[in-house]
Amino acid sequence: MPATAQVLLIEDEKMDRDLVQELVALKARGRVHVTEAGDLKAGLDLLASQPFDLILLDTRLPDVSALSALRALGDQAPDTPILPHPAFLTVEMRHAAKLRGPWDVVERGELDRMWTAMTNLLATENGQDTVARRRTA
Repeated sequence: MPATAQVLLIEDEKMDRDLVQELVALKARGRVHVTEAGDLKAGLDLLASQPFDLILLDTRLPDVSALSALRALGDQAPDTPILPHPAFLTVEMRHAAKLRGPWDVVERGELDRMWTAMTNLLATENGQDTVARRRTA
């Protein structure tokens, strides 16, 4: 991850947003910048105004279903990986999410697993920097 990765965090719970910010500050050491959105609309507005390398999505947002959120994000940014972090995710939702664009799924509270998934999605592919490649595409 040589370039600073831009991550959009869509999460309605402030404590969870703070936890992700703390995780990223501890593990990324300046290599990842997280922009927060407290709901899907704010996230879509941010996504329309700037590119992101990864979207972290709370699938239990109060204003929209998980599948509707995944659909809206996938339609607006089809090449941006989405990492849902659900409290409850059915087999059907997991399958639909994978078909819609997310490349990994983590359970809420699994911080090491979340960091691993984030770095995998932002890491190099075949020796080429994924973040830099997405920005030039």
